[in-house]
Amino acid sequence: MFLPTHPALLPRNVFNPSDDFRGPHGFKLSSMDVVSRKSSDSFGDDSTLKVSPVSPTSSSRSKKRQCQPRPLRDKTTWMTAGLKKHFDDAKYSDMIVRCRDDEYRVHRVIVCSHSQWFSKVCAKVPPDDPSSQKVDLSADDPDAVDAMLQYFYQLDYADTFLGLSSVGYTIYTLLPHIDVYLLAERYSIPGLKQLACEKFEARASMLSRVEVSKDKFFQAIRIIYASTRPGEDDLRKVAVKLCADHAEQYILQGGKTAARVFKLMDEIPAFRMDFIKELASRLK
Repeated sequence: MFLPTHPALLPRNVFNPSDDFRGPHGFKLSSMDVVSRKSSDSFGDDSTLKVSPVSPTSSSRSKKRQCQPRPLRDKTTWMTAGLKKHFDDAKYSDMIVRCRDDEYRVHRVIVCSHSQWFSKVCAKVPPDDPSSQKVDLSADDPDAVDAMLQYFYQLDYADTFLGLSSVGYTIYTLLPHIDVYLLAERYSIPGLKQLACEKFEARASMLSRVEVSKDKFFQAIRIIYASTRPGEDDLRKVAVKLCADHAEQYILQGGKTAARVFKLMDEIPAFRMDFIKELASRLK
Protein backbone atom coordinates (compact mmCIF):
# COMPACT_ATOMS: atom_id res chain seq x y z
CA MET A 1 0.00 0.00 0.00
CA PHE A 2 1.37 3.43 -1.01
CA LEU A 3 1.65 6.06 1.74
CA PRO A 4 2.37 9.72 1.04
CA THR A 5 5.84 10.77 2.14
CA HIS A 6 5.42 14.54 2.00
CA PRO A 7 5.20 15.87 5.55
CA ALA A 8 2.24 18.10 4.75
CA LEU A 9 0.29 15.10 3.45
CA LEU A 10 1.04 12.81 6.37
CA PRO A 11 -1.52 12.42 9.13
CA ARG A 12 -0.41 14.02 12.40
CA ASN A 13 -0.04 10.68 14.12
CA VAL A 14 2.09 9.05 11.36
CA PHE A 15 5.85 9.00 11.79
CA ASN A 16 8.01 10.35 8.97
CA PRO A 17 11.43 8.60 9.01
CA SER A 18 13.11 11.65 7.45
CA ASP A 19 12.24 13.88 10.38
CA ASP A 20 14.64 14.29 13.26
CA PHE A 21 12.62 14.62 16.45
CA ARG A 22 14.20 15.57 19.73
CA GLY A 23 12.86 15.98 23.21
CA PRO A 24 12.92 19.14 25.33
CA HIS A 25 16.44 18.34 26.59
CA GLY A 26 17.92 17.71 23.10
CA PHE A 27 17.77 13.90 23.18
CA LYS A 28 16.71 12.18 20.00
CA LEU A 29 13.33 10.45 20.30
CA SER A 30 12.58 6.98 19.03
CA SER A 31 9.91 6.34 16.44
CA MET A 32 7.53 4.96 19.09
CA ASP A 33 7.97 8.07 21.27
CA VAL A 34 7.29 10.32 18.30
CA VAL A 35 4.10 8.44 17.35
CA SER A 36 2.91 8.47 20.96
CA ARG A 37 3.52 12.20 21.32
CA LYS A 38 1.87 13.01 18.00
CA SER A 39 -1.16 10.92 18.95
CA SER A 40 -1.46 12.78 22.26
CA ASP A 41 -1.15 16.12 20.50
CA SER A 42 -3.82 15.23 17.96
CA PHE A 43 -6.26 14.21 20.70
CA GLY A 44 -5.37 17.27 22.76
CA ASP A 45 -6.04 19.63 19.86
CA ASP A 46 -9.37 18.09 19.01
CA SER A 47 -11.93 20.83 19.71
CA THR A 48 -14.72 18.27 19.73
CA LEU A 49 -13.19 16.36 22.62
CA LYS A 50 -15.45 16.36 25.69
CA VAL A 51 -14.33 15.69 29.22
CA SER A 52 -16.59 13.41 31.19
CA PRO A 53 -17.47 14.65 34.67
CA VAL A 54 -15.74 12.93 37.54
CA SER A 55 -17.90 10.33 39.21
CA PRO A 56 -18.68 11.02 42.89
CA THR A 57 -17.22 7.64 43.71
CA SER A 58 -13.97 8.36 41.88
CA SER A 59 -10.76 8.03 43.86
CA SER A 60 -9.15 11.03 42.10
CA ARG A 61 -6.87 13.14 44.24
CA SER A 62 -8.67 16.29 43.16
CA LYS A 63 -11.89 15.05 44.70
CA LYS A 64 -13.31 17.64 47.05
CA ARG A 65 -13.37 16.39 50.62
CA GLN A 66 -16.79 16.52 52.17
CA CYS A 67 -17.10 18.71 55.24
CA GLN A 68 -18.26 16.75 58.24
CA PRO A 69 -20.71 18.63 60.46
CA ARG A 70 -19.54 19.40 63.97
CA PRO A 71 -21.02 17.21 66.68
CA LEU A 72 -23.90 18.78 68.56
CA ARG A 73 -21.87 18.93 71.75
CA ASP A 74 -19.38 21.26 70.05
CA LYS A 75 -22.13 23.65 69.05
CA THR A 76 -23.56 23.51 72.55
CA THR A 77 -20.13 24.19 74.03
CA TRP A 78 -19.66 27.27 71.91
CA MET A 79 -23.15 28.49 72.74
CA THR A 80 -22.80 28.01 76.50
CA ALA A 81 -19.34 29.62 76.44
CA GLY A 82 -20.91 32.76 75.02
CA LEU A 83 -23.82 32.71 77.44
CA LYS A 84 -21.52 32.21 80.42
CA LYS A 85 -19.93 35.57 79.66
CA HIS A 86 -23.30 37.21 80.12
CA PHE A 87 -23.85 35.31 83.37
CA ASP A 88 -20.62 36.73 84.78
CA ASP A 89 -21.30 40.22 83.41
CA ALA A 90 -24.34 42.39 84.23
CA LYS A 91 -24.18 44.09 80.82
CA TYR A 92 -27.49 43.90 78.89
CA SER A 93 -29.26 42.37 81.91
CA ASP A 94 -32.91 43.31 82.35
CA MET A 95 -33.94 41.37 85.45
CA ILE A 96 -32.73 40.93 89.03
CA VAL A 97 -33.12 37.66 90.94
CA ARG A 98 -32.59 37.87 94.68
CA CYS A 99 -32.14 35.04 97.14
CA ARG A 100 -31.40 36.28 100.65
CA ASP A 101 -27.93 37.86 100.48
CA ASP A 102 -27.33 36.90 96.83
CA GLU A 103 -28.31 39.03 93.87
CA TYR A 104 -28.13 38.00 90.22
CA ARG A 105 -28.54 40.26 87.21
CA VAL A 106 -29.94 38.03 84.48
CA HIS A 107 -31.60 38.25 81.09
CA ARG A 108 -35.30 37.56 80.73
CA VAL A 109 -35.02 36.01 77.27
CA ILE A 110 -32.61 33.38 78.65
CA VAL A 111 -34.40 32.74 81.92
CA CYS A 112 -37.86 32.53 80.36
CA SER A 113 -36.69 30.14 77.64
CA HIS A 114 -35.91 27.54 80.32
CA SER A 115 -38.63 28.10 82.90
CA GLN A 116 -42.37 28.23 82.33
CA TRP A 117 -42.80 29.83 85.75
CA PHE A 118 -40.47 32.73 84.94
CA SER A 119 -42.12 33.10 81.55
CA LYS A 120 -45.55 33.54 83.13
CA VAL A 121 -44.24 35.99 85.71
CA CYS A 122 -42.48 38.15 83.11
CA ALA A 123 -45.57 38.15 80.89
CA LYS A 124 -47.58 39.84 83.65
CA VAL A 125 -45.00 42.56 84.26
CA PRO A 126 -44.70 45.60 81.93
CA PRO A 127 -41.27 45.55 80.27
CA ASP A 128 -40.82 49.34 80.52
CA ASP A 129 -40.97 49.36 84.33
CA PRO A 130 -37.46 48.64 85.71
CA SER A 131 -38.61 48.46 89.32
CA SER A 132 -40.93 45.55 88.54
CA GLN A 133 -38.23 43.40 86.95
CA LYS A 134 -37.21 41.88 90.28
CA VAL A 135 -37.89 38.36 91.52
CA ASP A 136 -37.32 37.39 95.15
CA LEU A 137 -36.57 33.69 95.77
CA SER A 138 -35.42 34.05 99.37
CA ALA A 139 -37.75 31.23 100.44
CA ASP A 140 -35.65 28.77 98.43
CA ASP A 141 -32.25 27.28 99.18
CA PRO A 142 -29.51 29.72 98.02
CA ASP A 143 -27.28 26.95 96.67
CA ALA A 144 -30.14 25.47 94.67
CA VAL A 145 -31.00 28.89 93.23
CA ASP A 146 -27.37 29.41 92.27
CA ALA A 147 -27.33 25.98 90.57
CA MET A 148 -30.54 26.87 88.71
CA LEU A 149 -29.05 30.10 87.34
CA GLN A 150 -25.85 28.28 86.39
CA TYR A 151 -27.98 25.88 84.37
CA PHE A 152 -29.76 28.71 82.57
CA TYR A 153 -26.46 29.92 81.13
CA GLN A 154 -24.35 26.72 81.00
CA LEU A 155 -26.82 23.80 80.82
CA ASP A 156 -24.97 22.41 83.85
CA TYR A 157 -24.17 23.27 87.44
CA ALA A 158 -21.21 22.66 89.71
CA ASP A 159 -21.28 19.60 91.94
CA THR A 160 -20.98 20.63 95.58
CA PHE A 161 -19.39 18.65 98.41
CA LEU A 162 -19.18 18.90 102.16
CA GLY A 163 -15.39 19.07 102.43
CA LEU A 164 -12.44 16.76 102.92
CA SER A 165 -12.11 13.90 105.35
CA SER A 166 -9.16 13.45 107.70
CA VAL A 167 -7.40 11.27 105.11
CA GLY A 168 -8.05 13.63 102.21
CA TYR A 169 -11.09 12.01 100.60
CA THR A 170 -13.80 14.29 99.24
CA ILE A 171 -17.05 14.00 101.17
CA TYR A 172 -20.04 14.32 98.88
CA THR A 173 -23.67 14.69 99.81
CA LEU A 174 -26.84 13.88 97.91
CA LEU A 175 -28.92 16.69 99.38
CA PRO A 176 -27.91 19.44 96.90
CA HIS A 177 -29.13 17.37 93.94
CA ILE A 178 -32.42 16.72 95.72
CA ASP A 179 -32.82 20.45 96.42
CA VAL A 180 -32.08 21.32 92.78
CA TYR A 181 -34.53 18.66 91.58
CA LEU A 182 -37.31 20.03 93.81
CA LEU A 183 -36.54 23.61 92.74
CA ALA A 184 -36.66 22.61 89.07
CA GLU A 185 -40.02 20.96 89.61
CA ARG A 186 -41.37 24.03 91.45
CA TYR A 187 -40.35 26.45 88.68
CA SER A 188 -41.12 24.13 85.74
CA ILE A 189 -37.60 23.60 84.39
CA PRO A 190 -37.66 20.11 82.81
CA GLY A 191 -34.06 20.18 81.61
CA LEU A 192 -32.69 21.02 85.04
CA LYS A 193 -34.97 18.45 86.65
CA GLN A 194 -33.56 15.71 84.44
CA LEU A 195 -29.98 16.87 85.00
CA ALA A 196 -30.40 16.87 88.79
CA CYS A 197 -31.87 13.37 88.62
CA GLU A 198 -28.91 12.13 86.57
CA LYS A 199 -26.40 13.71 88.93
CA PHE A 200 -28.21 12.21 91.92
CA GLU A 201 -28.16 8.75 90.34
CA ALA A 202 -24.45 8.96 89.51
CA ARG A 203 -23.54 10.02 93.04
CA ALA A 204 -26.02 7.72 94.81
CA SER A 205 -24.86 4.66 92.87
CA MET A 206 -21.42 5.17 94.38
CA LEU A 207 -22.57 5.95 97.92
CA SER A 208 -24.96 2.99 97.99
CA ARG A 209 -22.03 0.58 97.54
CA VAL A 210 -19.75 2.06 100.19
CA GLU A 211 -20.50 0.90 103.73
CA VAL A 212 -19.56 4.18 105.42
CA SER A 213 -21.80 6.14 103.02
CA LYS A 214 -24.91 3.96 103.09
CA ASP A 215 -26.46 6.01 105.90
CA LYS A 216 -26.37 9.08 103.63
CA PHE A 217 -28.03 7.10 100.86
CA PHE A 218 -30.89 5.83 103.02
CA GLN A 219 -31.35 9.27 104.58
CA ALA A 220 -31.65 10.71 101.08
CA ILE A 221 -34.46 8.23 100.35
CA ARG A 222 -36.32 9.49 103.41
CA ILE A 223 -36.01 13.07 102.20
CA ILE A 224 -37.14 12.14 98.68
CA TYR A 225 -40.31 10.40 99.85
CA ALA A 226 -41.07 13.22 102.28
CA SER A 227 -40.62 15.93 99.62
CA THR A 228 -42.02 14.44 96.42
CA ARG A 229 -45.50 13.44 95.39
CA PRO A 230 -46.50 9.81 94.88
CA GLY A 231 -46.87 8.56 91.36
CA GLU A 232 -44.59 8.97 88.39
CA ASP A 233 -41.71 10.69 90.17
CA ASP A 234 -38.29 10.24 88.55
CA LEU A 235 -36.28 10.70 91.73
CA ARG A 236 -38.28 8.03 93.57
CA LYS A 237 -37.78 5.65 90.67
CA VAL A 238 -34.01 6.16 90.77
CA ALA A 239 -33.86 5.57 94.54
CA VAL A 240 -35.94 2.39 94.33
CA LYS A 241 -33.95 1.13 91.35
CA LEU A 242 -30.65 1.55 93.20
CA CYS A 243 -32.03 -0.28 96.24
CA ALA A 244 -33.23 -3.12 94.02
CA ASP A 245 -29.84 -3.30 92.30
CA HIS A 246 -28.17 -3.99 95.64
CA ALA A 247 -31.03 -5.87 97.31
CA GLU A 248 -29.29 -9.24 97.15
CA GLN A 249 -26.10 -7.76 98.55
CA TYR A 250 -27.98 -6.04 101.37
CA ILE A 251 -29.83 -9.23 102.38
CA LEU A 252 -26.77 -11.48 102.15
CA GLN A 253 -24.68 -9.09 104.20
CA GLY A 254 -27.30 -9.10 106.92
CA GLY A 255 -26.59 -7.27 110.13
CA LYS A 256 -26.62 -3.48 110.01
CA THR A 257 -27.17 -3.16 106.26
CA ALA A 258 -30.23 -5.40 106.15
CA ALA A 259 -31.60 -3.68 109.25
CA ARG A 260 -31.38 -0.31 107.47
CA VAL A 261 -33.47 -1.57 104.55
CA PHE A 262 -36.13 -3.20 106.72
CA LYS A 263 -36.33 -0.11 108.92
CA LEU A 264 -36.79 2.08 105.87
CA MET A 265 -39.60 -0.18 104.62
CA ASP A 266 -41.33 0.04 108.00
CA GLU A 267 -41.01 3.83 108.19
CA ILE A 268 -42.17 4.59 104.65
CA PRO A 269 -45.06 2.42 103.35
CA ALA A 270 -44.86 4.07 99.92
CA PHE A 271 -41.21 3.05 99.61
CA ARG A 272 -42.03 -0.48 100.73
CA MET A 273 -44.69 -0.78 98.04
CA ASP A 274 -42.45 0.67 95.30
CA PHE A 275 -39.53 -1.51 96.37
CA ILE A 276 -41.57 -4.75 96.32
CA LYS A 277 -43.05 -3.85 92.91
CA GLU A 278 -39.57 -3.26 91.49
CA LEU A 279 -38.30 -6.59 92.83
CA ALA A 280 -41.39 -8.42 91.50
CA SER A 281 -40.94 -6.89 88.04
CA ARG A 282 -37.41 -8.25 87.88
CA LEU A 283 -38.55 -11.79 88.67
CA LYS A 284 -40.83 -11.98 85.62
